[in-house]
Order: sequence, then structure tokens, then C-alpha cells
Amino acid sequence: MALNAVMSALDTVFVRLVADEVHPLEIAFFRNLFSLITLFLILPRGERTLNGNGLWPLHGMRAVLKLVAMVTYFLAITMLPLALVTAIAFTMPLFVVLGSVVFLHENLGRHRLIALGAGFVGMLVILRPPGMEIGTGFALAVFSAVAFAGGALLMKVSSGRETPLRIVWCNLLITVPIALLVTMPVWVWPSPQALALMALQGIGGLFAQLSVARAMKLADASMVIPVDFLRLPIAALLGLALFGEPLKLWVLLGGTVIFAGVIYSARAESRLARLST
Repeated sequence: MALNAVMSALDTVFVRLVADEVHPLEIAFFRNLFSLITLFLILPRGERTLNGNGLWPLHGMRAVLKLVAMVTYFLAITMLPLALVTAIAFTMPLFVVLGSVVFLHENLGRHRLIALGAGFVGMLVILRPPGMEIGTGFALAVFSAVAFAGGALLMKVSSGRETPLRIVWCNLLITVPIALLVTMPVWVWPSPQALALMALQGIGGLFAQLSVARAMKLADASMVIPVDFLRLPIAALLGLALFGEPLKLWVLLGGTVIFAGVIYSARAESRLARLST
């Protein structure tokens, strides 16, 4: 989980470093392309098939949602400090909770209400009304979190019939050609340096996903999810060191409040799961 946190923070750095040369649409294409190549090399031959197990419509919807989420996230990174984008990204699990109640008709227990309330309070702390204005970058970051949450819900629906690796494989098979198609109007040939950074981004992003899956198998979610909070201080320090972004106390505090709600909800879900077995 710590590897995922580090790679997620570095992801924002890679985008910022190449965004002056490469459009976010193209960054998303290369990120998915290098993830697909890496997965092709590590996936057992028998699983590199076009058999969607009847889930291609779900895979297609998730691919589009994920691509939209990724591009809006990358655009937000070019407009906002890294720590602020990272803090807003912490709202994604809360949108998953809300979506699971609305669309999957799951129960909204007290712990989920508390988590959603913590997310709302954390966002107010970040915004410091009437302080920070809700501009385009902020709206894109929130929209990205919502879209990523939608993708997570679709993955949850399909996880009963496919393994996580196969879900990622099918998703990338759809995402890469779509990303290439929408990138063509803004296509530029990246420099070797930019291409190398995007390769690291794609490979690291894939292994970050695999590390989360492995972490969840090795320990309860309530134990490993708190480690993901490392993303925020790492992103804040990288923003300060590489781009001269000042450390904003309210961003760190708001992100902490949001993530505290996520941790509380995860621990409550784990406790309820143990009681039901």
C-alpha cells in the first residue's frame, strides 16, 4: 500500500513535468499503453484472451469512465497545487459509498453517514469559505473523483465473475484504442525524456494497482488503507521541492479530515464483515 501511495504521488509529478509538451489526452493514452504492454508481459498466456465473460458492455462503460476521470485529473494537476489535487482525490471512496447506496441499493449505516459528513467538512476546510474560489481546476478534480468512483462501482459489479487482473486487461484493451482516437487532434511526437517519464508512469501505475490488490489479500482493508494517506504529505513535499508550491495548512488539514472519514468507514465495514462470518 505504501508503494501505491508513492506511485500515486509521483503520478502527479510526471504529469506536471510533461504537460507543457504533451496534452493530457496524450498523457492518458501513453499511460494506458505502457500499462497494457506491461500487463501483457506479466499476464499468463492463457489469460491474454478476448473472452469478456459476457462483461464487455461493463468493461466498455468502465473504460470510458476511467479515461474521462484520468484526463480530467491530469488537467486538474496542471491547474492546482499537487497537494490540493491529492486531497480532493481522497473523496473518491466517499463517492463510491454514495454510489453504492444509490445504484447498488446497499444500506447506508451510521459509519457511512459519518464518513460522508467528514468528507463534506474536509472540503469546507479546504475551501475555507469565503476563501478559495471554486474554479475550473477544482471542479475538474472533483469531477475526476466522481468518475473514478463510477469506475470502481462498475469494477465491483464485474468482480464476481472476473479476476482483478482480467478486469484490468479487458479495460485496457478498450481504453488504449479509444484514447488513441481522441488524442489524434492534439497529437505531438513526445521527446525521449517525456516518453520515458510516461513509460514510468504507465508501468508504475499498473504495479500500484497490483500492489493494492496484494495488500488487500495480505491484511484487512482497515489496516492497509491508512497507509495510503502517505500520498498527501509526499505530494505536498514534492510540490514544494520541485515546483516551489507552498505548504498550505488548510489543504493538509482538510485532506486529513476527509481521509479520517475513509479510515473510519473502512474499519467499521471490516468489523461488520467479521461479525457476519
